[in-house]
Amino acid sequence: MTGWAVIIVTLLYVMVVLVPIAQAGTSEPPQVKQFRVNGVDLAYIDQGKGVAVVFVHGAAGDWRSWDFMRPYVAENYRFISYSRRYHYPNQWPGDGSDYSFALHATDLEIFIRELNAGPVHLVGNSYAGFVVAIVAIEHPELLRSVTIIEPGIGVLIKDLPEAKDALTERTKAFGLMMEAVKSGDSAKATELLYDYLAGEAGAFKKLPGERKKAFLDNAKTIGPTLSGAVYPMTCEKLGTIKVPTLVACGERTRPFYALSTDALSRCLRPGYKVALVPDGNHVWYAEKPEETRKLLMDWFANH
Repeated sequence: MTGWAVIIVTLLYVMVVLVPIAQAGTSEPPQVKQFRVNGVDLAYIDQGKGVAVVFVHGAAGDWRSWDFMRPYVAENYRFISYSRRYHYPNQWPGDGSDYSFALHATDLEIFIRELNAGPVHLVGNSYAGFVVAIVAIEHPELLRSVTIIEPGIGVLIKDLPEAKDALTERTKAFGLMMEAVKSGDSAKATELLYDYLAGEAGAFKKLPGERKKAFLDNAKTIGPTLSGAVYPMTCEKLGTIKVPTLVACGERTRPFYALSTDALSRCLRPGYKVALVPDGNHVWYAEKPEETRKLLMDWFANH
């Protein structure tokens, strides 16, 4: 075999055999693991090497909520996504009456510490945006950066005249969800929740089957989410966050989330970054995956 023939055969081997193997290494989900944290077993995915990036899901979500980011993150970082207490496929340690921002924040802090993953890039959306903000306030030593996506911290806008309609709308929507929960129809509560977050009636019905199933797998958590203990967040506490902070919001998200995200930004120390995602609603992070990937990967690379 001539020298050129050897080179051609080698290149073909790399393209046909090695490249697909390398791609499969990050595109195929690794085995779901269980880690004992704060008295409960939490399911999580852990793939890649290097600086860890920990993703935390919002209401009615689980580790799968952020899996679309895994193939990209795991190429250069350690991708970690876990299911919060009470969320699929975790066992329920109780009746959900202890469901709260504070408890989830404590779980997250212990999870990062005992996995020996820190300092990490920490990312949370919606309910989890609130959770990661608490961890950034209380445990900055564990973080390299924090990304807070539309956390919906209502206490920051409760006295703003311009927020009155948004707060009323949210209260009404959550009331309908709780009625469905109390009637035993958690699936209906899930549909109402997603429609409210997406800002469109019937949005849940339009979801692909896999995403719809993932939300329904967590339907039982909606009641505890809506009735969970309130965390005493203040603008002063948010102003103590020292780690690099990215605050992201969709351009056409619900007024409640737009106003509260803006209020959060004004509480932070100078130096934070704000990203406004064009034409994005509250669930833009999943509905606009390309924009999300670019935004987050650029942020990680620079911090």
